Amino acid sequence: MKLVIACLNSKYIHASLSPWCLLAGVREFCKSKVNATVVESTINANLDDFVKSINKADVYAFSCYIWNIEQTLYVCEKIKQKFGAKIILGGPEVAYRAKDVLQKYSFVDFVLSGEGEFNLPKLMDAICLSHSFADVDGLTYRVDNTILSNFEIEYNITPPTPYVQEFFDNLRGRICYIETSRGCPYRCAFCLSGRCSKLRYFDMDVVKENILLLANSGAKTVKFVDRTFNSNPSRANEILLFIKENYGAKIPNGVCFHFEIAGDILREDTLTILSCMPYRSVQLEIGMQSFNEETLKLINRKTNTQKLIKNIKTLLSFQNMHIHIDLIAGLTGEDLSSFRNSFNIGYNLRAHMLQMGFLKLLYGADMRENPDKYPCEYSDKPPYEVTETPWLSSDEIVKLKNCEDALDRLYNSGRFLFTLDYLINDIGIQPFDLFFDFGNACSGNKLCLSLYVQKLYDFYKNKCDKEILREKIVCDLLSCGAQKDIPDSLKIMDTLYKKVKAELTNQFGKNFSFALLYKTNKIFVIKHNEATDLFGRKKGKFLKLTK
Repeated sequence: MKLVIACLNSKYIHASLSPWCLLAGVREFCKSKVNATVVESTINANLDDFVKSINKADVYAFSCYIWNIEQTLYVCEKIKQKFGAKIILGGPEVAYRAKDVLQKYSFVDFVLSGEGEFNLPKLMDAICLSHSFADVDGLTYRVDNTILSNFEIEYNITPPTPYVQEFFDNLRGRICYIETSRGCPYRCAFCLSGRCSKLRYFDMDVVKENILLLANSGAKTVKFVDRTFNSNPSRANEILLFIKENYGAKIPNGVCFHFEIAGDILREDTLTILSCMPYRSVQLEIGMQSFNEETLKLINRKTNTQKLIKNIKTLLSFQNMHIHIDLIAGLTGEDLSSFRNSFNIGYNLRAHMLQMGFLKLLYGADMRENPDKYPCEYSDKPPYEVTETPWLSSDEIVKLKNCEDALDRLYNSGRFLFTLDYLINDIGIQPFDLFFDFGNACSGNKLCLSLYVQKLYDFYKNKCDKEILREKIVCDLLSCGAQKDIPDSLKIMDTLYKKVKAELTNQFGKNFSFALLYKTNKIFVIKHNEATDLFGRKKGKFLKLTK
C-alpha cells in the first residue's frame, strides 16, 4: 500500500519536522507492507500545480496547523476528487475538533490525535489488514453515518529518529528543527503545549547524535522545538555544554542553535554557561507575554517578572547571542494602559527583537473552551486572532496592529536604532507612544523604505532638532546598507563631500560609505566588509570633521 505523508509549510526556508517523524514511525512500527514517502510544499505555492505534481497513492496523511489548514483542506479535496484515496488529517489544528472536521468535510476519512509516530502505523495496519479501527488510539472515524472517537494513549519512550537520508536530501540548507522533549510543565490558558501530553525527555545519547547530524547538514539554524528548553536545568546545561565543547570541531562554526526558554527560572549555572557560548552560536526566545501580574495570574502563567527582567538584562550583557522577547496583546485583564506599560518595560530591556503578537484562540486551548472565564471576540478564520475584549476595543486592537507594523519596521528590522535612541532617550518620547503614534500615522500605506524614511522625518522633525534627526536617520541607513534609500530631501551635497571622500579613500581604500554630520562636526564611516552586530548592523566609526 502506498502512503504519501505531506505538509504545507509556511515558508520554504522552514523544513517541517512532523512528516519525517510520521515517516519514521511508519517504518519502525508498521506490521503491514507500506511504501511511505514524504512530500513538502508551501502555502504560497500554486496549490493546483502541487496537486498535479503529487504521485498517486492509496492514502494521504497531512499535518495541519493554523497557518496551513485552509490550503491543506483545499488540496485534500482535490486529491480525493483526483484519486479517490483515503485522507488522514492530524496536528493541533484538527486534533481538538476531530468530530467537527469529519462532519464538515466529507472528503476527510480519518482524524488522528496524539502522537502520530505511534498511532499512524496502527491506522495504516488497520487499513491494510482490514482490522477494526477501534484499536487505533486517538482516532476519530466514521462507521456508516456515525462518528466515533478512540481514547489517546500517552507514551513514555523516545520516538524513532526522523533524520533519515531523505530528510537531509530535502533539507538543502533550510532552517531545521530538533525535538528533545515533549510536553510542557506550564498550563498557560492560551497555549496547547501543556495539554498535549505529560512532559517527558528523550534519550540524551540520541539527542546529542541528532545535534551533530543537523549541525553538519548544511543548515545554518537548528531550532529546538522544546516548549520550555530549560524546564530541566541540569539537562539544559548538559546540552549547552555539549554544543560549546564541540563548537568549531564536530559542530561547524557559523551554526546557530535556537532555544525557547522561561527567563525567570534560569539558574546561575545556566547563565554562566551561556556567558561562555561562542559568539552567535545561540539565540534565545523568551516569552514574557505581559508584565501585568494580575493578567499573568488570570491566564495561568507563572512568572516572576522581577527575576525575568534581571535575567534578560544579564543575558544581554554577555553580548554573544541574539535575544528575542515576546509580548501578547489581547490577554485577559490587560487594557491599553496596561499593555503600554508592559511594552515600555519590554522595549527598555533593549533585546535584539521585541515581538508583539496578538492573542489567538486555538482549538483545545482553555481560553477558547471557557469563554465565560476568558471573554473576548475573535475571528472565525485561522489564526483566530482576538478582535475585541472587555478591556480592549476593536478600534484599539486595530491601532495596536499599526503599532506592531511600526515596531517591526523601525526596531526589529535593526534599521533605525540611532533615530529611536535619539527620539526616546534624548527627546523623551515614550517607546510605546512613538511606535503607536507613528504606526497609526502610516496606517493603510504600504510605503517603500525611502518613502517610509521621509514619512518618519516629516512626522518628527517639528518635535526635535530636525538637523540632528536627519543625521541620525542617515547614519542608520548607512549602518544597515540602505544608503540608496536616503530620500533626496535628506541629502546635502557640496564641495567638502568630494574633499572628504578623497581623504577617506587614502585611509580606507574604496570599500566604504560615509556621511557628513554638519550639526556635530563629525564624519560617519561604514566599511562594507565590516561584520554586523547582533542587530544586523555595521557599527561604523565617528571621525572628526575638519572643514
